[in-house]
Amino acid sequence: LLGGEIQVVSEVGKGATFTLYLPCEAGPPSKLAKQEPAEPLLAEKKPSAPQSASPVSAPVPQFPALADDRAALAAQDRSILIIEDDLKFAKILMDQCRERGFKALAADTGEEGLLLAERHQPVGIILDIKLPGINGWTVLTTLKTNPATRHIPVHMMSVEEVSREAFKKGAVGFFTKPVDREQIAATFSRFEEISSRKVKKLLVVEDDDKLRHAVIDLVGSGDTVTAEAKSGQEAQELLRGQQFDCMILDLGLPDCNGIELLRKLAADSSLTVPPVIIHTGRELSREEEKELNKYSESIIIKNARSEERLLDETTLFLHRMVEELPAQKQEIIAGLHDQEAVFRNRKILLVDDDMRNVFALSNVLEERGMAVLIAEHGRKALDMLAKEEHVDLVLMDIMMPEMDGYEATRKIREQKRFRNLPVIALTAKAMKEDREKCMEAGASDYLTKPIDLDRLLSMMRVWLYR
Repeated sequence: LLGGEIQVVSEVGKGATFTLYLPCEAGPPSKLAKQEPAEPLLAEKKPSAPQSASPVSAPVPQFPALADDRAALAAQDRSILIIEDDLKFAKILMDQCRERGFKALAADTGEEGLLLAERHQPVGIILDIKLPGINGWTVLTTLKTNPATRHIPVHMMSVEEVSREAFKKGAVGFFTKPVDREQIAATFSRFEEISSRKVKKLLVVEDDDKLRHAVIDLVGSGDTVTAEAKSGQEAQELLRGQQFDCMILDLGLPDCNGIELLRKLAADSSLTVPPVIIHTGRELSREEEKELNKYSESIIIKNARSEERLLDETTLFLHRMVEELPAQKQEIIAGLHDQEAVFRNRKILLVDDDMRNVFALSNVLEERGMAVLIAEHGRKALDMLAKEEHVDLVLMDIMMPEMDGYEATRKIREQKRFRNLPVIALTAKAMKEDREKCMEAGASDYLTKPIDLDRLLSMMRVWLYR
């Protein structure tokens, strides 16, 4: 837009030089684009690059649209969406769709695929991982966090090896290219099975009667039939006798540990094990968590927000339509996926003596609906906390005049009413002892400068939820 350019010169084993050229004079982009690149404003000299070097940009493949069936879709038609940038392979998949009685939709980019999925509500999606623009992982995450599309079964494919991450994110299958007709046929059969079965089957394995009934009340609805098991043995017998869409498993069973049960189920080739959600009240060691990740799609630790997560995860793996759930449950799921909701109408105290940081951070926070109070040092922050009725969170710089962040945080914690007030320390120091010093002073969390905004917002979400 400015008429500048970026050049790169790279030599294996030696490194790369990136050069940004910006024009010295402003003007219409069309005119500037025709001019020779201006001398760099901040560089002392141009790199000793060959004159033939040209700006490097990532090429985005441009394909003609495939002739799919979107224009001929009727209300009663069942369709399958293929998101694939290899047109020859996409054409093969479309032909097989039609042979099975489905209408075929096709997109060669993730962006178009997301639009088609929401607009046409296909009974299934075949999704390639390597796409121009946003990749398949981003598409899958977007589909599964959108209440309008998260119920649609997605089958992933790639030249890479099968990834368990796909199943954790809600995919029903994953195959590695090249793919044969039998694999494709099995995928279509899976889509047919899921779409035709209006009532979903859930297995709850929990020995505590009260907790088991509470879980069933929480996740159950008119579209779900729930079976109950109080032990690992009962769970195995139920899985041998019928097929389930999802299983919720407590680890503390009377006859075996939940991890042992999962090992047995994985070793039994005669069983079809559904997606497993671990729901446990105890903290897991790193080794336990690592092993559970081999066998389960999700791990939920029982706490104040575990019920919402349990409802959300079971809805995902049962492929339930959110709009068909009771209104209260719809609100819970919508709230979990609206990441900005936790910020709205919150009051944040920003303590920092650098006005550049204050300006940048306050803009970001205010754009998300937060009210920002500003204090340029610790003493002013204490005065503001004394005057303000309610502050939800404090962002505390450490190195400040008059009163630094360590002392200010200690004085905040000395007051009983601020014992649970989240205080996130922001400091340019990144040594381990600096973090420990912040936490000893009473900080709830710690982030080094320059601030990574995504990480800061993620950290703030955690503390504001609490």
